[in-house]
Amino acid sequence: MATRPQRLPQQIDPFRLAETGRSLAGPLPLAGLDRLAPLLAADGGEVEVELSFARAPQGGHVAEGTVRGRLRLVCQRCLQPVTVEVDIPVRLAFVHHEAEMAGLGPEYEPCLVGEDALRLADVVEDELLLALPQVPMHPPEACPAARAAAPETEPEPEREHPFAALAQLKKTDTD
Repeated sequence: MATRPQRLPQQIDPFRLAETGRSLAGPLPLAGLDRLAPLLAADGGEVEVELSFARAPQGGHVAEGTVRGRLRLVCQRCLQPVTVEVDIPVRLAFVHHEAEMAGLGPEYEPCLVGEDALRLADVVEDELLLALPQVPMHPPEACPAARAAAPETEPEPEREHPFAALAQLKKTDTD
């Protein structure tokens, strides 16, 4: 019997997860990502999230993993849906105060956690928004607008320049 993918929790305590060395993996529906929704051609689908929480050697609380999936965005050349593959490496360090960010190494992106539990979908949505292309487009050879804009006519044959005969006459006069 096939195992069902683990359902991701909506709220997490990243400090507790790191203390216990837990991992989370599973699908996250795109439908609930409100900041990403206006950029999508369709809000259906999901991304696959894998995060492993741990204590860093420097003593901080970190998570490493990936966010993978296919997003249906709007091509800015033809305004038709275009599929963009995302495979985002995630390396987060969780901190309670901005002052703690100074002690982080450059390999981790700081994630400020308030008093309330952290909403996992918000963390994943941030990573997706940062990874999106600024201007999503089909490759030129696959874009309907690029094919429509390219003329499929033969180039005009070169015509003889009307003053070419005068240039010849002038050239023979100076010789």
